[in-house]
Amino acid sequence: MADATARTIVQHAKEQHRLALTEREAKALVQSAGIPTVRTELARTADEAITLARDMGFPVALKISSADVAHKSDIGGVQLNLATEAAVRRAFHDIVTAVRTTQPAAAIEGISVQPMAQPGVEVIIGLTSDPQFGPLIMFGLGGVHVEVLKDVAFRVAPLRPQDAADMIREISGFPLLTGHRGQAAVDLAALEQALLSLSALAEAQPDIQELDLNPVFAYEDGCLVVDAHVVLHAGGPRAPSRPLSDETRAALARTFHPRTVAVVGDKRAMNYLWLRSQTTFEGKVYSVQIDEREVQGITDLGVPNYPSLESIPDEIDYVITAVPRQVAPHIVAECVTKKVAGVMLFTSGFSEVHDEEGQRLEQRVTKTAREAGLALIGPNCMGIYHPKIGLRNYPDLPAGEPGSVGFIGQSGTHTITFSMAAASHGLRISKAVSFGNATVLDASDYLDYLAHDDETEIIGIYLEGVREGRRFFSLLREVTPHKPVVIWKGGQTEAGQRATSSHTGSLAVPATVWASMVRQAGAVSASSFDELLDVIKLLRFTKPATGDGVGLIAMTGGPSVSLTDACAAAGLRVPPLSPASYEELSSFFNVIGGSFQNPLDSGHTIGMGQRTDTLDRLLSILDRDPHIDAIVMDTGAGLVAGQWKARPQTLTTLLDTLSRFATHSAKPFLVVLQPFAHEASLLHARAQFHQRGIATVATHERAAAALRLVTDYHRAHSASA
Repeated sequence: MADATARTIVQHAKEQHRLALTEREAKALVQSAGIPTVRTELARTADEAITLARDMGFPVALKISSADVAHKSDIGGVQLNLATEAAVRRAFHDIVTAVRTTQPAAAIEGISVQPMAQPGVEVIIGLTSDPQFGPLIMFGLGGVHVEVLKDVAFRVAPLRPQDAADMIREISGFPLLTGHRGQAAVDLAALEQALLSLSALAEAQPDIQELDLNPVFAYEDGCLVVDAHVVLHAGGPRAPSRPLSDETRAALARTFHPRTVAVVGDKRAMNYLWLRSQTTFEGKVYSVQIDEREVQGITDLGVPNYPSLESIPDEIDYVITAVPRQVAPHIVAECVTKKVAGVMLFTSGFSEVHDEEGQRLEQRVTKTAREAGLALIGPNCMGIYHPKIGLRNYPDLPAGEPGSVGFIGQSGTHTITFSMAAASHGLRISKAVSFGNATVLDASDYLDYLAHDDETEIIGIYLEGVREGRRFFSLLREVTPHKPVVIWKGGQTEAGQRATSSHTGSLAVPATVWASMVRQAGAVSASSFDELLDVIKLLRFTKPATGDGVGLIAMTGGPSVSLTDACAAAGLRVPPLSPASYEELSSFFNVIGGSFQNPLDSGHTIGMGQRTDTLDRLLSILDRDPHIDAIVMDTGAGLVAGQWKARPQTLTTLLDTLSRFATHSAKPFLVVLQPFAHEASLLHARAQFHQRGIATVATHERAAAALRLVTDYHRAHSASA
């Protein structure tokens, strides 16, 4: 019945070629969704308004009812607290006069009459249809200052109960809803239900473009919508997203696991980058080059060269293309004829440069690839890296080892530098892809593929935009409970969005919407390359935990303080230890030049990490302490790096103790290796920590930020399990 009422209201407006509903229609629509709404009746004359006011009981409010007037109070279209019949008559006349004066073209349906609602805490509940993510639900503090305060939270519809609860608690003004200066706490359950009901309305009525409920009065018992504004889509609801087809999935599988690779257009000016990258490939490699000046150099590399793809006497699985943009359509067509599974276009100069020729060429290659089911990667990208089989997209990348970390990158440089940095931080790549302009295959396709890849356990992503935001969100929500996904989003600022557009031609997503989507989907949002790397390291090397109490060990006083500050700033707790822990610590801890309050300023007690029996005892105390959920240790590397280098056994002994603890403890354990002046000498030491399965982070701030993000990830998925 409710859905039928909503459909009737929407259809009536569309038949009248109106996009905006009147306030009365908007409230009826909201009421049909089960959201409590103040009684609102329409009066066409002052006498009708007075009759309605008598029936409702004074005082009342009068408002203009016109689909052409969006902000009624701005033009004198609202009169409140009308306590007498004379006041109602005068207000009716004043409102009509004000609207006809300020907006003479506005069609006036009449004047709406409603009882003055009992004041409560004013909140706003809204719905907007995002061009990428579809319907978004909004919650925040309401009233006339909402656009100034901007204290709002967003979630993608449909909402789950936890989503509704989270977005209410996310706003800065949440304490005002829990009781403030003697005011009773509001009914949070009623607000949560209103959000869920609005989410259901958004799903059932896709014609809604925007819906504002402002204010909504939140009470100790229940809530009430006082004003409502609804606008419909001009062009109808958005088209549904396309899933990854079985044909495309099979083409991607063959592309990521090729037996034969052809490189088209490599040349001396690039130092034969693409052919040299394939020297580790375990399959067959062919070259296609028609410039006779380049053939000898290709032959010297031991690679057979052919004048075209069709002339290669072998089946080709994956093609790497580095040709001028005007040649690209011909190569893509050849790939179709040759029945190639996938082609990567290193070639740039398409839609990202915003010229007519580039857009025309991009449309040609896209049309050809889509019609043939060809997995086209790019253009303007570096393609695939699969180290296990030696398939590389840069000559300096490691090869031959399998890995567990997948990477999806819209930037070729970020994809390659992450792959190289990962290796130096003890991480091994399963598969990586740089996909550039994403004309055929977008981030969602690669996420879908890696989600089903048995070798990939953690997924890192660098994105500048997504073309099918709703599909991307749905996939994230499916994947993250089983495989952590860490996303670094470029273009978060206005200047960054301009650079993003010039780089890949992406659709920029407002930062607040993006952050809300990532959080709701259960992924981890990284703010930088370093944070992306740190978070993935902790996900790979540390045990999961949902608590935020941190036990800290440092060698000296200053680092103890700064490490504590960093944890507190990141939202972690550094709690006092249990009485039992303090009792045991007092029996042996050297308090001269040290302290064991948490942090444990323990350099004198553990000999800067060399008294491993005492260090082991400290770690054991923190491991058993019920107030501690995770343990962070600053090794004082900047002070002892020279000793580690001069006497390697001292580092080995320390590593034996730490790795044994990290293996047997159920709590996350990570180490800060702050190099200061010893960057070069600590590289070898860092590698040894990673070989032992111990996560290291370069600074206190980075350690705390990464630990908080990883803890939040595990907590979110523990709550939803």
